[in-house]
Amino acid sequence: MKIALTAFVATALIGSSAAPAMAAPPAGAGHDHAFDVEVVSTRADMISGGNALVRIGVPDNVPPHQVKVHLAGRDLTEQFRPVGDGGTLLGLVDDLALGDNTLEVRANGLGHGRPQADVTLVNHPAEGPVLSGPHIPMFCTASGNPWNLGPVDENCHVAAPRVTYQYRTTTGSFAALPDGPLPGNLATTTTIDGRTVPYIVRVERGTINRAVYEIALLHEPGTSVPDPWTATDGWNERLVYTFGGACGIGYTQATSTGGVMNHTLLSRGYAVASSTFNVYANNCNDVTSAETAMMVKEHFIETYGVPAFTMGSGGSAGTMQQLLISNAYPGILNGVIGQIGYPDERSVTLTGHECRFISQASAAAGLSTAERTAVTGFASPNTCGGYQNFDSVDWPATCPNHVPAAQRYHPVNNPTGIRCAMADFISNVYGVDPETGFGRPIIPDTVGVQYGLQTLASGVLTPEQFVRLNEGIGGLDVEGNRTPQRTSADVDAIKVAYETGRVNQFDGGLRWIPIIETRGYTDPSGDFHDRFRSWNMRERIVASNGNADNHISITAASATAGTASTLALDGMETWLTSRAALAASRPELDDVTLTRLSKPEGLADGCIAANGDRIVEQLTLDPAAQCNQLFPFHRNPRVVAGGPTSSAVLKCQLAPLHRSGYGVSFTDEQWQRLQAVFPDGVCDWSKPGVGQVPLTNTWIRFGANGPIVPELPVTATAQTRCLAGRAYVAVQVRNDHDAPVDVAVETAYGERSFANVAPGGNAFQQFTTRVASVAAGTATVRATGSLNGQAVTTVVTPEHPAVNCADPRPAQ
Repeated sequence: MKIALTAFVATALIGSSAAPAMAAPPAGAGHDHAFDVEVVSTRADMISGGNALVRIGVPDNVPPHQVKVHLAGRDLTEQFRPVGDGGTLLGLVDDLALGDNTLEVRANGLGHGRPQADVTLVNHPAEGPVLSGPHIPMFCTASGNPWNLGPVDENCHVAAPRVTYQYRTTTGSFAALPDGPLPGNLATTTTIDGRTVPYIVRVERGTINRAVYEIALLHEPGTSVPDPWTATDGWNERLVYTFGGACGIGYTQATSTGGVMNHTLLSRGYAVASSTFNVYANNCNDVTSAETAMMVKEHFIETYGVPAFTMGSGGSAGTMQQLLISNAYPGILNGVIGQIGYPDERSVTLTGHECRFISQASAAAGLSTAERTAVTGFASPNTCGGYQNFDSVDWPATCPNHVPAAQRYHPVNNPTGIRCAMADFISNVYGVDPETGFGRPIIPDTVGVQYGLQTLASGVLTPEQFVRLNEGIGGLDVEGNRTPQRTSADVDAIKVAYETGRVNQFDGGLRWIPIIETRGYTDPSGDFHDRFRSWNMRERIVASNGNADNHISITAASATAGTASTLALDGMETWLTSRAALAASRPELDDVTLTRLSKPEGLADGCIAANGDRIVEQLTLDPAAQCNQLFPFHRNPRVVAGGPTSSAVLKCQLAPLHRSGYGVSFTDEQWQRLQAVFPDGVCDWSKPGVGQVPLTNTWIRFGANGPIVPELPVTATAQTRCLAGRAYVAVQVRNDHDAPVDVAVETAYGERSFANVAPGGNAFQQFTTRVASVAAGTATVRATGSLNGQAVTTVVTPEHPAVNCADPRPAQ
């Protein structure tokens, strides 16, 4: 029997309130006179594969042996066993039909008002989809090398998973475990729980959501395998999910995962899981990555038991996936451990495009290597070359080798072929352009961007060079072709990117999920994992949340990067363990407060010098900071063009050109040419980007033509008014729903939360600005409640007008 029910406690309380049924509350809690029934393997509305692990909290007035469980006429009572204090039953519900299933829990015996509960379990196919929308074409690999899992069906699935064993030798390598007696060179390992066990690894491989998955954990053949009711010495009851990097258009089941044979993790007793769809080189789609991780974790829980918590691990785009998944689908991961990472795919791919535009335009403009490098903002002229590895994902006719040549798109020869541009690969997310039938183009938007603006101001570029550079930038059309004219991205697609979390503004689950992000410093070498991406993350977190209590950033010299990684793993283990304990003892605390109060002392921003000295110092752009003296920040092309250091704007709002605002002298001829480049104006970086809206909700599902976003019916208005010569911003929110909602109101002048606003009720707050006049602006209203059994957060941004209380006439 499991030693305790701490696994259920930790997962529930670390998970997001926006992700119900990812796990359960403590045994015995909240079921004095009613059954407390909860799916602990996944969300009750996102079950897959026909099985669900269900916990039943039994009321104090019902003996557990009197509980009866039925599903569609089948008696499942015998599948539920007592766990923990005996007042909780745990059972695997199997053979679910596709769609809705009603699980009935009853209490037999005498007595008035015997409790009962009915729970709807929504089952989806093992091959998916659950939330990502209709399938795309897929080329199977599970039957061949390196998997060799047997024949596949039309969904690339094999009949059953296969289990093999590896062992760690005393010389420090992994080898296949032979049949018969254990080998003499078998090493042992001591887990973080202090148990010494033979270092033998059970590796399970199979297919889920059309991906190949792997699960590895310590287990000696012939002994009990851990299950939801049975603990073993080898597994420390924690799960690490790994993610791989790069970015590729993947119509393939692929041949690599994030890796599970990880000595650092396995030797400590962690279970390790991953899949081929969690490697961005195979599948540069964070929605299917999230979906697959959710489904693999679900299978893990149903097979081995509920982990105390799940940590993500992965570098580069592996960090990117963790951050995107944690923000948009909180509860799949409870903590993010990242290395040399990025906040999201679109803002990074944009840099790749801009590097290519600048490289080509610089030659025509006669820029030297040093001048071109200054325009890019990077430390090395080679950095842009690395970033240009990304931009091919927006070229529809450039397909990876796994797509047969005869099936690839060609605008003339095969116009109905497979298009290999990001817009088409994830058209379920961005939608389809009705005029072309292609995915809505999210190509780089160059309209209004003045490349090299800061280098003009600093004297690195002459006015003539600046004009010639911008004349040569051009753009990219939907076929991936360079165009001499500047091009605009699809505004509808951009808005979807922000409101669904594809551009990561850290305003969903990343308001509380702990992040420890390390970076080996390689800026001078031309590596495109530049340190400035750490600052992008920090600035976005602070902009959304007002603080960065859940983000730790550590930069290290190449020689000490391993030290930083160990610090991150140890720190996250301590942080999540402490958070679980605090959540159990202080259930009234919200997610954000739990994370802040449980952060380990001594776990802080800083850097590690080449000699091993650790400097504790808050992350800052101040060049005088000690860490910045050792590891200077650089910039990127859009920042050198005057853009925000968050690098979060895909398309800028425009303002007229003002010749006097440049601080340099243009000739009349140069000014006319510059006006021709920017006929509609130049970027006004003081304003939010076009379509830059908050995340509308977490756990968004997608259909064939974009997001399916459930919305709570609330009405929000914002007004300005004058009182005693001072300006006030007043926000009112009416709950038009048939159930209570929680409301949070944020303005530039303060914020206020309201719990349980009744149906038909209002939340009202008047914020003092302490000044006589305010400009027009917006408020952000987040309403959270239940809609069709699903936790939903709806974001509304009412606009308020400008007001001048020194002059009571309406602003013009």
